[in-house]
Amino acid sequence: MKLNVRERNRVSLLPPTLVMLRNVIILNFLSLLLAGWRPAAAAPDTASMPGASHWAFVPPSARELPVIKNRRWVRNEIDWFLLARLERDGVEPSPEADRRTLIRRLSLDLIGLPPPPEQVRQFVDDQSPNSYERLVDSLLASPQFGERWARHWLDLARYADTSGYQIDRPRPYAWLFRDWVIHAVNDDLPFDQFTIEQLAGDLLPEATIEQKTAAGFHRLTLSNHEDGVDAAEFQCKAKVDRVSTTGTAWLGLTLGCAECHNHKYDPVSQREFYQFYAFFNNADEVEVPAPQSGDAARVERERKDWKAEQARLRAQIDDYAKTRDARLASAKRALARHHRAEPKSGEAKAPSFQEYTNAARARIHVRGDFLRPGEEVSAGVPAILPVLSRRGSTADRLDLARWLVSPANPLTARVAVNHVWLHLFGRGLVNTPDDFGTRGEMPSHSELLDWLAVAFSSKGNPDREFSKLGWSRKELIRLIVNSASYRQSSRVRPELQARDPLNVLLARQNRFRLESEVVRDVCLTVGGLLNEDIGGPSFRPYLPEDVKQLGSAGAFSWTDTEGPEKYRRGLYIFAQRTVPYPTAMTFDQADPNQPCARRERSNTPLQALTLLNHGLFVECAEGLSRRMSGSMSNGVRQRIAHAFELCLSREPTRAELDRLERLYDAQFKMACASQSGLASNSAASQRNAIASDEATAGRALAQVLLNLDEFLTRE
Repeated sequence: MKLNVRERNRVSLLPPTLVMLRNVIILNFLSLLLAGWRPAAAAPDTASMPGASHWAFVPPSARELPVIKNRRWVRNEIDWFLLARLERDGVEPSPEADRRTLIRRLSLDLIGLPPPPEQVRQFVDDQSPNSYERLVDSLLASPQFGERWARHWLDLARYADTSGYQIDRPRPYAWLFRDWVIHAVNDDLPFDQFTIEQLAGDLLPEATIEQKTAAGFHRLTLSNHEDGVDAAEFQCKAKVDRVSTTGTAWLGLTLGCAECHNHKYDPVSQREFYQFYAFFNNADEVEVPAPQSGDAARVERERKDWKAEQARLRAQIDDYAKTRDARLASAKRALARHHRAEPKSGEAKAPSFQEYTNAARARIHVRGDFLRPGEEVSAGVPAILPVLSRRGSTADRLDLARWLVSPANPLTARVAVNHVWLHLFGRGLVNTPDDFGTRGEMPSHSELLDWLAVAFSSKGNPDREFSKLGWSRKELIRLIVNSASYRQSSRVRPELQARDPLNVLLARQNRFRLESEVVRDVCLTVGGLLNEDIGGPSFRPYLPEDVKQLGSAGAFSWTDTEGPEKYRRGLYIFAQRTVPYPTAMTFDQADPNQPCARRERSNTPLQALTLLNHGLFVECAEGLSRRMSGSMSNGVRQRIAHAFELCLSREPTRAELDRLERLYDAQFKMACASQSGLASNSAASQRNAIASDEATAGRALAQVLLNLDEFLTRE
């Protein structure tokens, strides 16, 4: 006799609730089996796992240039591949952008700053055949190039100036790594050496201070300094982060998904994850003396800031004590932690690594639990990728770094090329730059991606008849920006709106909002306030007192930087992990707690309110107003046109100028009306009143210019 479910439950000796729990457990276990879950010890052969034949695991080959019809349009090899796709789809490329748009696009892309009007006019007037190429060369040689492109890499490196978690202790010399990246980019350190020094600079023969500083890439993991934490647990978390970040930055793989079980979609087993983990399990975190010029003066400035913050905290404690505020205990703890952070040394120390003399053992963590060590593993790489060559009996980080940039590795060059393409077109050839695995998007132009990857990683092999870039970032960028593809107009074409709304075919350039730091930098530039000093310790811009209370329950130590330092580029803003700089986050700055291969882009009312009301942007508007009134132009109309050109690198149309002039006149009349009857009858007072009214009207007009979509957009 068959029993239905209800009858079976009655017959069962288990209570109904336990029966339900049993059924849920059985169903979940079955779903895990169907999804491909296996116990950690199973460790299947990755070559037979799903995705083993995925395109990204096949080495790129040197593709021949495709057949095209319109050869007059192309400028270099990139255009052949892009045009072949367009012709196959029956789409014409867009015409070249006008010269004012080109110089502003190049300047924002390569150095992150708008071009000055005199440079724009010189470029527009220069009709020589190689004027564009000379402009590219000058921007690539600019010291600001390193700042602009260092920021992209620092997003991947999860750079910050503090340790994270609740205590979020400052890392006083994290900026040494940031400065190393700036100089490496400016010096065009080949990407293979750039990789080796960051992963294993300390292991190089007779390693220099700079190479040991470069090895601080993986010292940017979060660290927990809270009392009572399990140090072993957070050391484990840091090593897991190093595996995941290496996978994201160089391989474009989500290796972190194999920490607890075999990867559900890509051919990476849990065993292979911990083999990769073993590379980072054999090094001790150390601080390397890295003397800097002006160390003593810098420490003196740091002590001055430290004393100011100490005085603020003590005053806060006194106020809380008088009012019996519940936050008194928290403020006292904050003061105690601040006391421990007193600057004491005049010598900078770079975070780095030092390899153990005796190789440490690594074990699989059962279900990702560091308290459940499983089978012992040695350092290794996923079997789906090329075999790793080791110098000794045990592979180390230097072997890993060299393996990453070896000619046989199918991923590193593709991922690096895609990162560069993303920043020059607003969209990667692979639109999931952090995931080249089976769950990522397919390349929009696979042959072009492979050709660029081979060209980028080639070092002058005479048997290959194509561009050989020798891992040079600057040469890769020069090749891309000199192409007809890059130089296209970004004007939206109605006939492609429905067919290709995301511009995947690249029948035009893309237009997109400027990044968080660049919004700040262009405003400071046109306002005449930008401090162009390169490198050095991070600075702390103004923060409201209530924001300072957010960090660590009142233990947030932040002293506003004063003087010219506060007008430095956004790259140098002190990156506090627990309380990111609010203005930067409003404009979609990267989260420093994890590697960021692509930032989000938004256009929100909060951004507009920030640009109109934040003190920094008001200062920039006042600076632009002063530049406008101090120009050689006599009339209001000419001064407005000058301010317009400073912001947008072009002259206003007649209609635009008319509208801005009406705005200026209206603001001037309002300012005059508000001061009527206040000024004395003396000529000097009247002149001062008029100057004040003009400044008020000029600031209002400047705020409008700084809020224009065109000003905040890279065309």
